[in-house]
Amino acid sequence: MEKFSCVIIGAGPAGLQSGLFLGRASVSTLVIGVPEKSDLYYGKIIGNFFGAADEPSGAILLDNGVEHLKKYGVRVLKEEVVDLQVQDGGIFKIVTESQQEFSADAVIIATGQSLVKAGILNEQKFFGNGVHTCVACDGPLVKGKKIGVIGSGSHAVQEAIELLTFTDKVTIFTQGAAPVWSKELDAMIKQKNITVSDLRMKALKGETKIEAAVFSDGTEEPFDGIFIALGAASSVTFSYKLGLEQQDGFLKIDRDGKTNMEGIWAAGAATGGNPQIAKSVGEGCNAALSIIKKLKGIPQYKDQT
Repeated sequence: MEKFSCVIIGAGPAGLQSGLFLGRASVSTLVIGVPEKSDLYYGKIIGNFFGAADEPSGAILLDNGVEHLKKYGVRVLKEEVVDLQVQDGGIFKIVTESQQEFSADAVIIATGQSLVKAGILNEQKFFGNGVHTCVACDGPLVKGKKIGVIGSGSHAVQEAIELLTFTDKVTIFTQGAAPVWSKELDAMIKQKNITVSDLRMKALKGETKIEAAVFSDGTEEPFDGIFIALGAASSVTFSYKLGLEQQDGFLKIDRDGKTNMEGIWAAGAATGGNPQIAKSVGEGCNAALSIIKKLKGIPQYKDQT
């Protein structure tokens, strides 16, 4: 397992800015994320960011950011993170969609908030009582039950695999979308005989608990619950798994970007507030400087050039 001093989860403006400061301070750093999935990537004209007088597109800003990090020895891996665990001694284990594993002394979560609802009728009615978002948290509640996982990406596959610890009655519903998970996870689906369906689940039926799912073709099938795993693993996903404190649905941090768990920082949209590039890079800066001071054992650190 390759070891880094810091792993940054997310390759948007907060993740790339924090990586830049860490790389310039010669802290071994890995950024894991897909810049093309950042909200910034779709901005056609960025005119509100200091120094970008030619008003480039978000894609250009992100591409330039990745190349800038490489100049200082920061590695950027364009994958999704599907698991984050804390191990003995406070070391963190990070697993990607291709099943690569890395360890780190410090982690910055810069994934954005991005908990996506499925839009299924009665989803909110059963939320927390049959509708779940975190297998690590709620898996024991569904032992031996028939469960559906909603999603078409690597995050959904990882949740389905984790569910096998508690039940062998697991089906992934891609909601009509083409699967976009990695080939490594696809092989695991086949190896573990996990059922995959492209049926679109549109409603949940039941009085005090889920009794059945209704699909867009009019068919019904008995189910005991579902886990929503749309999109990539988000700050909310990691919050539930690790017990990170939230405030209004976002990760709670102090002025240095620290969460309530030693060794984990957060920055950008994951922490709420104004959804602006300037805010994200500012928090990325704060988190990186805090980590540099901690790892180097120094009270102050400045990088003004």
